[in-house]
Amino acid sequence: MSQSDSTAAGAVTKRYVWKLRDVILMAILGLLFAIIYLAVFQGGLALSALLTPLGLANYAFEIVYGIWFMAATLAAYILQKPGAALLTEVLAAAIELLMGNSGGLTVVLTGIIQGLGAELGFALFRYKKWNLASMSLASVLSALFIFTYELWYLSYYLLSPVVLAGQLAVRLLSAILFSAVLCKLAGDALARTGVLKSYALGARQKAVHIYAEDDDQEVK
Repeated sequence: MSQSDSTAAGAVTKRYVWKLRDVILMAILGLLFAIIYLAVFQGGLALSALLTPLGLANYAFEIVYGIWFMAATLAAYILQKPGAALLTEVLAAAIELLMGNSGGLTVVLTGIIQGLGAELGFALFRYKKWNLASMSLASVLSALFIFTYELWYLSYYLLSPVVLAGQLAVRLLSAILFSAVLCKLAGDALARTGVLKSYALGARQKAVHIYAEDDDQEVK
């Protein structure tokens, strides 16, 4: 191995080393999204009641389902490290359970399934692409993973193919909207404030900003 290869490998290894601030951020996001997840569940129930007269109750939770993947994709986008998506999603699910979710340990299991889907999405990009494309893939895989589980757990396989396809389509759109587009916008907005300067996303935003300033100076 050449010296340049060794240096590059060392830089990658250092980048993926977990630090205390990473754990603290995951804990904060886990707590925040645990609260959000509980609220979304109640909101889904209310939406279901509103859509029942229209015969669309089956789509109520699908509309907001993408919110339940946000802890995974936002944490991964900010930290840009393998394992961030899975660990944060599971942590959010565990805190949600402790806060009173009536689903029991199933809540943690769904967190694991959703986190694995998101983690695979970033892994397929070899943890080198942290953009809307990788976040969209992570969101879609989270949706597909948990939908596959619910085919058995919630007996979705008994539904008609048309209803099943409709629910999946709505869930995928919700996943991309909330866990990809919205999380990317939120992450970028936070990075621009400077509060993420100690994390990979903040450092990357800073580098882009400096590069842009240098271009402006050259033009002048």
